[in-house]
Amino acid sequence: MNPESRITIHMGINFVLSPMFVVDRDRNISFQQALASQGIDFQKIDSKNGGLVIIRERPSRLEIRVATLGLPGGQLLVVAPHPERHLTLFEQEAEAAVAAFESTWPQKQRQVVRCDATLRDLYQTTSDHAFRELWEGRLRQSPESLAPLGRPVLGGGLRLVMPPRLHDPEQVQIEVKVESYLTDTKRLFVETQFTWLAPKAPGEALDPTSRLEQVDSYVKNEVISFIMGGSE
Repeated sequence: MNPESRITIHMGINFVLSPMFVVDRDRNISFQQALASQGIDFQKIDSKNGGLVIIRERPSRLEIRVATLGLPGGQLLVVAPHPERHLTLFEQEAEAAVAAFESTWPQKQRQVVRCDATLRDLYQTTSDHAFRELWEGRLRQSPESLAPLGRPVLGGGLRLVMPPRLHDPEQVQIEVKVESYLTDTKRLFVETQFTWLAPKAPGEALDPTSRLEQVDSYVKNEVISFIMGGSE
């Protein structure tokens, strides 16, 4: 695998917040105005089922979702499903979405109950099939060990779930998926998700940039080191 060939195909951050807030017509309009004041233009709006979805198609895809969840409260989700930009720009967009949200639903003692952030990446492999590189290189398995399955393997991979470390103040659970990319089998698909399980103190900043940077750093260091460990 070539670590320098990284292409990020998804960026996202999701906040579950307390206390509950109301998503109604007036606040929907206020939120749209607040996003515009933060420099976020958009082309589509969908308001239903106690939620609001803002979609920007140009110059790059961005989705912002606000929803009432009941207990424990509500949700703010910011996603770039087809990024076409650097992580730094998405971080700025996430910060703008948070600022617009907080100006529309002000709450001094708002609490982050749970948060998750996800990056999905593609990497070019150095073999004719990413699964072969993962299976034979990283896992040290022979091609013959797949014979009991009775048919060729189109693709596959690993899913690793790591619980929070003992005495970890942030209580971060990490999930990593490493698998061949079925639409282009010479590429390796890597998904890395951090889930912060412990509620933050009331009034503490949402801070999407710091959270996204933690995931990105883990991808560049620990995840790449793990994958490359089998190709020596």
